[in-house]
Amino acid sequence: MEAHPGAQRQAITPDAFAAFYDGAFPDVYRYLARAVFGDRAVAEDLTQETFTSVVTTIRAGRPVSLTMPWIMGVARHKLVDHYRSNAREQRHLALAWSSGVGRDDEQADDLFDVDPGRLNELMRDLSPDHRMVLVLKYLDELSVDQIATEIGRSVHATESLLARARRALTHSHQERQP
Repeated sequence: MEAHPGAQRQAITPDAFAAFYDGAFPDVYRYLARAVFGDRAVAEDLTQETFTSVVTTIRAGRPVSLTMPWIMGVARHKLVDHYRSNAREQRHLALAWSSGVGRDDEQADDLFDVDPGRLNELMRDLSPDHRMVLVLKYLDELSVDQIATEIGRSVHATESLLARARRALTHSHQERQP
């Protein structure tokens, strides 16, 4: 990856990094904790991976700008990688066990209004791919085009995935109704 024209390599001292870390850590952790629906262990791991990536970049001598937008971008990439990895693992397990679980293709009009604790519970039931696109759409408020770029899919495939994720969320909600 080449540096942008005019980018200067600026030595980042341990003290400067420590000050940035102390200020950025709470916001990075809070974002990731919301994005993984309160799973503290996963949020802690992703936060650690985010800052490890930053340190690796600095040690490699690549120019960086220690800013909140930049570190949040790194955190978002770690989140997407996490969901992709979980989706891959889930597909492998499904193949290994030949679960045969079918998909419900019922149309879902809208996401429903539920309290945040209940929504977290429902989101945990979804596949990693579905959680990922719903987080990027509704938590990060990205457009479908931006989501497609972020996850490396076409806009059409992303729209389809988002529609399936909404249906799965609606189906999960309906199944849990008393």
